[in-house]
Amino acid sequence: MKKVIVCFVLIGITSALFAGGQKEGAPQPPKIQRFSFSASNPGGTWYTMAGGLVQLLNDKMPPEIRFDIVASGGSVENTRRLAMGEADITLTYSSHLWEAKNGKGILEGRPSDNPRILCELYRSSHYFVTLKDKNIRTMKDLEGKKVVIGSPGSGSSDNSRRSLTALGIKVVESELAFADAARALQDGKVDALGMSGHPASGIVELAASKDIYVIPFSDEELNRIVQVTPFFEKGVMPANVYKGQDKPVPCFYFSVYLAAAKTMPDAVAEKVLQIMFSPEGKEYIVKVHPQFKGIRDNPEGVQQIGIPYHPGAEKYWKSKTK
Repeated sequence: MKKVIVCFVLIGITSALFAGGQKEGAPQPPKIQRFSFSASNPGGTWYTMAGGLVQLLNDKMPPEIRFDIVASGGSVENTRRLAMGEADITLTYSSHLWEAKNGKGILEGRPSDNPRILCELYRSSHYFVTLKDKNIRTMKDLEGKKVVIGSPGSGSSDNSRRSLTALGIKVVESELAFADAARALQDGKVDALGMSGHPASGIVELAASKDIYVIPFSDEELNRIVQVTPFFEKGVMPANVYKGQDKPVPCFYFSVYLAAAKTMPDAVAEKVLQIMFSPEGKEYIVKVHPQFKGIRDNPEGVQQIGIPYHPGAEKYWKSKTK
């Protein structure tokens, strides 16, 4: 009987101590919200840019809001993920956003209302690179050659294919991750590669050990390309982007946007832009990659795409016009 009484006393004391440690109304740690940032694969411009932006956001956001970089093929895969609710934020081409909204091209027959615009990031170039000893000097010289058109699922791949088709140039095409494509060109396994955005880290590394040649488009060729795709524009890559590229190179350009899922909380979307466009934030991301110099609001471009701003972005941009 005494043992039973002692046992109950011990249980009572333990329960009282436990209850005392769990005070009613004690604050609970905030639940962490995670947002996936679909980027590209290592060696591509976007992986560098997205990595820097994720680092900045995680440094400046409240601790309960975290962004995770996710590798992808590039714009095609990014846009599909965003459209299907498999990514929260991403970099994407204006043309691919339009196709997602209208169920065309990369999302043929599957229109999506999920993507929302945050801002325009920059105008990007598309071009083809070879080695000087290949004796490829014009786009026509690519006829019948082995060309890596881009990474699987990337906008580079899509842009290469569209431009080659517009020019009627038939190549032996393949798709490789950006870093692998540069190595394949270096090792002589392919004759050229297509790339969107400059400078691209894979080509910077290649130019350090090999004499590269950025193939210029003729004015006639550019006219044919922009006629086929209204989101493309004629442009020029400045000289000295890459080692040995001492002259400006005519190529075509398109707009790259930062887009988010409509399910992203308005306050988070607004905070993303506040951080990016703060003096400290902009200084940081421009050091990560010079393409970030082009970040801006582009209401005319957004209207052309036909996809609305994210409500958080709309609130941010309206605050800038007051």
